[in-house]
Amino acid sequence: MQYLLVAAVLPVFLLCFFIYKKDPHHEPGKLLAKIFALGFFSAIPVVIVEMILGKFFPTDDVSSFILIFINVFISVAIVEEGFKWIVTMLFGYKNKEFDEVYDIIVYAVFASLGFACIENILYVVVNGIGNAILRAFLSIPGHMSFGIIMGYFLAQAKVGKINKHSGIYTKNMLFSILLPTIAHTLYDAFLFYSQYNLFSIVLFFMFDIALVTVCLITVSRMSKIQTNLDTNLNTGIITTTEAGELVFTPINNVNKDIHYCPLCGNNVDGDNYCSKCGFKIK
Repeated sequence: MQYLLVAAVLPVFLLCFFIYKKDPHHEPGKLLAKIFALGFFSAIPVVIVEMILGKFFPTDDVSSFILIFINVFISVAIVEEGFKWIVTMLFGYKNKEFDEVYDIIVYAVFASLGFACIENILYVVVNGIGNAILRAFLSIPGHMSFGIIMGYFLAQAKVGKINKHSGIYTKNMLFSILLPTIAHTLYDAFLFYSQYNLFSIVLFFMFDIALVTVCLITVSRMSKIQTNLDTNLNTGIITTTEAGELVFTPINNVNKDIHYCPLCGNNVDGDNYCSKCGFKIK
């Protein structure tokens, strides 16, 4: 039993450590532990809600991919991602420690992997070491990726809000829950449908590899952007107000010559706001 618990928990903590180490300025351990624990215990209401919705939107014995997609979206994906989103919003997004764009990715991933931890323990204890190996390379990175997607768009929403760009704030806030839910739905739907169509398992692996690859690239880019902003004295730095909000502080007014967004690198062509992430340039 002990080796099964280790096999279930180890990949979760390894990925948490990876995301944590990519942060140029590490977040407080107590905060991350709290977010992880809340993600872990969110499994309790998730199971209750899923059991209720599962009676009306079953995912078993459904041979239509479209119907599987709809049922998974309603009875599984939106429930799990919704509770992760609530934890991330209440204890990450609204926390004063959220003063760098990469921070919220860390919070979202810790909430997501907290949930994945209890889910993995239950699956591995019941199904054995073979299941632990499969989930270590598939399900756990999948949950991490859903958290990265969520955190990425919450970061853009925060920037839009700081710069009073309501359109970009609203769009990215919506994407922060909708896109990880759709990704989660596709992940499960391809897997569930494979019992009726073997080609679906090929699509599942293609989707999983593409999802994790894109998310890891995003993590690398976001953490490097933050590091560059803190060290590039020719442009300026991102600092935080007493209220914990992100602000771009130019150095020697050289930002008037900026032709790219210091936050996401998008070409701004002299505009005051970045059209991609909403960051205030001038």
